Amino acid sequence: MKNIKNFIMRHAIWIALVVLALLLFQPGLSEIRTLLLIAAVESIALALSGISLYAYTKIDFTKELGSLNPGLIFLGVHICVGLVVMGVYIAQFAN
Repeated sequence: MKNIKNFIMRHAIWIALVVLALLLFQPGLSEIRTLLLIAAVESIALALSGISLYAYTKIDFTKELGSLNPGLIFLGVHICVGLVVMGVYIAQFAN
């Protein structure tokens, strides 16, 4: 019970913003499906980032491992996943 209370207290601002947005905007089925798609694509991107970071740290590509490299891997994977999703959407709606 203490962990739940700590979680709510730490994240109270964004939880309140989400509740306020849901009350004000009253999203329909299409908006909820879009949010679920975004969450699914983001989880795939996070999994790919984890796999690539694991491969990068296990195989020593450089003599010195820079502290900036994990952030660049994360950013690069998310840019690539975003471009793929955008390309799929453009291909679907262009025809």
